[in-house]
Amino acid sequence: MFSNILDNQEQNNNQKNLPILSFLNNQRKRSIQYVRFKMQTVKIYKTFAQYHVEVNEYGKIWIMEIRYSTLWQFYQKLKKYYSIKLTFPSKLLFGNLCPDNLKKRAIRIQQFLQELGSNYKLINSDECSEFLTKQQHYGTNIIDLTEVEEFLLDD
Repeated sequence: MFSNILDNQEQNNNQKNLPILSFLNNQRKRSIQYVRFKMQTVKIYKTFAQYHVEVNEYGKIWIMEIRYSTLWQFYQKLKKYYSIKLTFPSKLLFGNLCPDNLKKRAIRIQQFLQELGSNYKLINSDECSEFLTKQQHYGTNIIDLTEVEEFLLDD
């Protein structure tokens, strides 16, 4: 039994010395998710605006339909749990539905989402996963390039 323990320790030491095994072990520990966001349109309703953002997760493309207040709450949650330095548009006291203000805000929201999508720690966080899952439930699916469909060709 003692020799088995020594053999296991020797195997572990050998694995640590092999660069490729070390690299693969480190890769297994990381779960990198890259999500891309692209602002599509802004819909203006009577009392609020809704931003339509194309989300691309692993080739699964869907439209997130979201209000500024929902994004603001999500941003505040990220700030609370992580020391982040993401750009987020400030609240407006007046002119929330003015097209010029909405355009500027949409650009800043786009910047925020791009920063979020490229921050591996945040995009892989439980808070972000929960947020995106919830938004996808309310959003519109466009295409899922991750699903594979097989079929036979007629001769």
